[in-house]
Amino acid sequence: MIKRIHYVIMLGMIGFFALILVNTSSNPVRESFTYFPPDPDVTFDSASTSLTILTQDDEDEYTLDWKTGSSLSEVAYLRQDLSFLYEEGRLIDSMSIWKENTATLRQKKESTSEDSGHYEAITYHYGEIHYPNDVIKSAQQLSYDQLYVIDSPMTPLESFKKASSEEEKEWQYILDHAMDQQAQLVFKAMVTEYNLHPEDYYIFPLTSLGQYQQRTLPGLSQKQTADTIGGIWEGLYKNYFLGIIPPNGPTESPIGSTIPIILLHKHSPYLLILFQTKSGKNIELIQYLNEPILEPQDTLEE
Repeated sequence: MIKRIHYVIMLGMIGFFALILVNTSSNPVRESFTYFPPDPDVTFDSASTSLTILTQDDEDEYTLDWKTGSSLSEVAYLRQDLSFLYEEGRLIDSMSIWKENTATLRQKKESTSEDSGHYEAITYHYGEIHYPNDVIKSAQQLSYDQLYVIDSPMTPLESFKKASSEEEKEWQYILDHAMDQQAQLVFKAMVTEYNLHPEDYYIFPLTSLGQYQQRTLPGLSQKQTADTIGGIWEGLYKNYFLGIIPPNGPTESPIGSTIPIILLHKHSPYLLILFQTKSGKNIELIQYLNEPILEPQDTLEE
């Protein structure tokens, strides 16, 4: 039995108590990232993530074009964008960019793949604003894109974001069904290992988090929702993007790991983040909320 592993994510000015992990990306990255309370006077003018087919290299391979971009309403002391790319529910790549004294960031990457697949990319856009007397605030935004690629020997290569024809709907069902079945097997294994009761939580994948920018997470205030989202990404930056430290084992690359699943407790002020490494080790992160949970105002689909 794999031992249980916990990391505590503290929100707000306290920051995050964790080890600085080994960088597994070839891109330059910061060694740490700390979320600060939101600045009501600073917003993102634009924030986007884009997935498209760039070229078909040959009959067996194609190139995926992955771009992110964002622009803040004013120059920030620090800007950072962090993006994850998933294929069939598994991380295949990540990219991060950070700059000081700027408002706008752009980054792009190409990924070669083969066979049909469902790709999802989610990006966390962040700005750190400094004021006199050591006052630090922040702005954050999420963006998401997806792409279904159909690479069949019977038909030309095609891609779509939302199925429109009957053929596309059939392919979407096939790809989603296979991914959902695998995700359910992994989730059940984690529930068993950590002795969890799913009915006690609102459950949703990281890739769906963007829908809670305009509305609150169930049972949370608007401020709690913003702090929670910031805390989630702070924790994932340090314990997922930079490398995963499983119990009784060396640091693992996040490549090949599953999409993190967020479990927000319905009655207690905490949430869990669960994912599985490529080698099959289950990881559990815990984030404690810094304000009491309210009565739920809406529900999430589980």
